[in-house]
Amino acid sequence: MASPDFSEGLSIVIPTYNERENIEQLLAEIGLVAPQLKRPSEVVLVDDRSPDGTAELASQLGRDRGLDIRVVTPNGPRSLGGAIARGLDACRWDLVCVMDADLSHPPSLIPTLIASLDGADGVVASRYVPGADIESWPFRRHLISLGATLIARIGLRVRCRDPLSGFFVFRRSFLRSVRIRGDGNKPLLEILVQAQPMVAEIPYLFRNRKNGESKLTGRSIGEFLSLVLRLWPTSRDAPVIQPQGRGLSDADPPQS
Repeated sequence: MASPDFSEGLSIVIPTYNERENIEQLLAEIGLVAPQLKRPSEVVLVDDRSPDGTAELASQLGRDRGLDIRVVTPNGPRSLGGAIARGLDACRWDLVCVMDADLSHPPSLIPTLIASLDGADGVVASRYVPGADIESWPFRRHLISLGATLIARIGLRVRCRDPLSGFFVFRRSFLRSVRIRGDGNKPLLEILVQAQPMVAEIPYLFRNRKNGESKLTGRSIGEFLSLVLRLWPTSRDAPVIQPQGRGLSDADPPQS
């Protein structure tokens, strides 16, 4: 795949629910990064009807700071994965970056993710490649994350070291064959299993959320396991693709 040229725009898809405490800092950081992108950009904020006024505040901040922000409110059951799928449909540009609003994903990494698209189908900001680190996670959270990652990689034959990452770049045109249902709240895993992309992985410092509630609950774990079971037949049918080229995902196990 060719590297994106500077005349091509970028859509940044951000799902939100009760992120009012984080949205101002996040948009400020995106505003600082925007000039480095050297391309048109927009923020597609998909808000799942937050009662704390996240959407309203984001719209106001966009007007005040001159950011191109569009707020999308999906219908139907509340779902992180479903919100991302709705955001992808609403994007103006083909080049898309997906990230969380809880300040765990640094916008400063976006230029590197885009630059790394050269030679890959997609780029994943990874917590489990050399050079990456996770800040302020308790042991239980590390254990759950590593266990889920191993289940996804071994059970679904996924080569990406961090298939559960919520921070990644793809082209919407590449994703046309993928049906992202959003169940299990792991859209990247749906993409990896259905499309079998060759992805590059970029290490970064994952910052644990400082405000708001964690998305990790007993229910979310159950939904993830249900997603793995749903994707299992597809993973058996898909050919195993060998990685090619420096920087692309390989079969090494996740690093602790």
